[in-house]
Amino acid sequence: MQTIIDSVGVSKGAFYHHFASKEEIVGEITEDYIAEGLERMNEVTGEEGLSAVEKLNRLIEVTQAYKAQRQDTREAMEQAFAEDRNSKLEKSIVSRLRADTVPLFTRILEEGISRGELQIAGAELHAEILFQLLLGMKELLREKRHAGADLGTENEILGVYEDAVCRLLTLPAGAIRLRSR
Repeated sequence: MQTIIDSVGVSKGAFYHHFASKEEIVGEITEDYIAEGLERMNEVTGEEGLSAVEKLNRLIEVTQAYKAQRQDTREAMEQAFAEDRNSKLEKSIVSRLRADTVPLFTRILEEGISRGELQIAGAELHAEILFQLLLGMKELLREKRHAGADLGTENEILGVYEDAVCRLLTLPAGAIRLRSR
């Protein structure tokens, strides 16, 4: 906390006037991080002239670039969430992210269905499962990185998830790209 106070350049009293706890600070930082990421995702869903698969791949690209750009923030959030007392906050954030992301996925899938690009029924359910798949992927990658997994292991995991997403959406293998090419 003192490091944050020193870097902001305010007194401890002024700082605690705005934030009552470390958890509140983590929540605020996370909220800003999510809001900016969702703004970028919304821009992609509004792009004209892209197929559903192109939009999904573009969403993945934009999200990966954003995460790389904000690596320090992500690492700080993950470290804060690693503490047991922040699991409630993490669940709240995942719930918020789900509430905002699933409708974006649904819109893309509905567009793909209506244009005959996707041969699935139930865009919203598929969007929900897609969200859960990607969330599970993130969690598995975080666990494996923490355990010291190498890049080969990470790419293998991403490959399995690429295959799972393609199967979910009845797309040809390789249509969805989670791995950097």
